[in-house]
Amino acid sequence: MYERSGKEAAMLNKLETAGLSQRQLITLFILKHLLEGPNNPKTLYQSMSETLHHKSHSFSYFYKVANHLAANGDLVASKEGNITYYRITGQGRDLYSWFQQNFKEQVSEVKKVIDRFVFELTRNGTNPPVEKQLSEEHRLYFSKLVSVKDLCRYVALKMALKRESIHIAGVDQYSKMKFGWSGSEGYLYDLAKEMEKEGILTGRWESEARTIRHLRITEQGKDFFKTIEGSAAERVKQVQHYLSTILNFM
Repeated sequence: MYERSGKEAAMLNKLETAGLSQRQLITLFILKHLLEGPNNPKTLYQSMSETLHHKSHSFSYFYKVANHLAANGDLVASKEGNITYYRITGQGRDLYSWFQQNFKEQVSEVKKVIDRFVFELTRNGTNPPVEKQLSEEHRLYFSKLVSVKDLCRYVALKMALKRESIHIAGVDQYSKMKFGWSGSEGYLYDLAKEMEKEGILTGRWESEARTIRHLRITEQGKDFFKTIEGSAAERVKQVQHYLSTILNFM
């Protein structure tokens, strides 16, 4: 049996809080599978356990959610011998459509950005071309799933490793071009100041006008980059798996 570490469990709980709840995930799973035809609770539960191997759902809770759907008229239950079978109703189909209309586009657009980061950090998976920037609404959802600070630091430090110097406007432009997302410019400036205070970056003004600050990575920053690269990769892979699971239910 798959057992989660405390760190992974905490991460998954945070993802669940930011995205769909446990009840909503189970509801989606049941509705999706019943669209394919009637099924019994034990078979559905076994299939869900195999699909959501990273989460521990009890059969009693699964059964409670299914019974709640039946009580609301989204499912109907009937007996064939000693076995109970669920069938989806027209109302249940409407509920499934509601989930698609309210979540599918958002999850899909956010996952494209996550896929790009996973590819960048691991060289695995797909790297969808950037056709547009993440909308404000989808940016909010994205920020609930990831550590914006870690991703922004990763992008800035990765650039600094490859160039003699960087500046924040360039980091912002590069992130938008490569990932279809960037932290706000104001946030990036504040983060750059913080990284200078921490000794990760060192900077100088281009001129007395103090409009452009050129930043260079320090030796301490190079060591820190290895840490941030690993933690960012772990996080985005978990988010990718979570979003893939939701999309498979839609």
